[in-house]
Amino acid sequence: MKATIIAFLSILLAAVLVVGNIHWGNSQTSSPSNLKNSSSNLEKSIDLDYYLSFAEAWPEDSQKQFETTLSNNASYHIVLLGSQSIGDSKVGLLPNLKEALTNTYDKYVSIENIVYDETSSNYVLNGETKNLIKQKPDMIIFEPFLLADNNVLNINTTLKNISTIIKETKEELPNVTFFLQPANQIYNASLYPTQVAALKKYAASENITYLNHWENWPEGDSKEVLDYINQDGTPNEKGYEVWSNYITDFLVNK
Repeated sequence: MKATIIAFLSILLAAVLVVGNIHWGNSQTSSPSNLKNSSSNLEKSIDLDYYLSFAEAWPEDSQKQFETTLSNNASYHIVLLGSQSIGDSKVGLLPNLKEALTNTYDKYVSIENIVYDETSSNYVLNGETKNLIKQKPDMIIFEPFLLADNNVLNINTTLKNISTIIKETKEELPNVTFFLQPANQIYNASLYPTQVAALKKYAASENITYLNHWENWPEGDSKEVLDYINQDGTPNEKGYEVWSNYITDFLVNK
């Protein structure tokens, strides 16, 4: 009888230990640290959707690349490439765009500019594309030196140079996305508007997004344009404001 009781108690003790161990394992699964990790993953997912929502106007390839950089907790890098028309780091497109992008995307989108004050042919012949590639951009907003080429190069030569620049860049950075845009509006020009029209047509034929910021400017034959440009033909503060506002509205979908 005594032996039977001892055997029964041994079995009962073993059962208690097994049940206790199972309970302990379950409590660890739901421990604060695990719940915290789960919460962090959820938070990361929400942030991803939040930032991507502002990029809905971007081409699909750009959105996918942006999603990849976000998933890696990295910064998506934009380069403004153009003539003196785009301005510098103090007066130009860059200050306004940098502020807008930082306010929206925080550290997840960065932007810089590369200004080249010669023709598109010189850019190609001097191998300047290598300096662009060194910046490792994900997106390039390209004003292809139109005013520098104006009255110097035939527009067909300019377009050929654009193709060369894009080709050379994509050979090293296959995931980069190019956008094309004209330089600023100028007053009472005759040849320049035809060059801009040809650039727009080229962008459509090559399936490149064209940022038509001229929609924000007065017409070129209106003296009102003079309120937006300096005497040397470059944009003034008002000109950069309307230009950068157009690009901001594209980059930041609200």
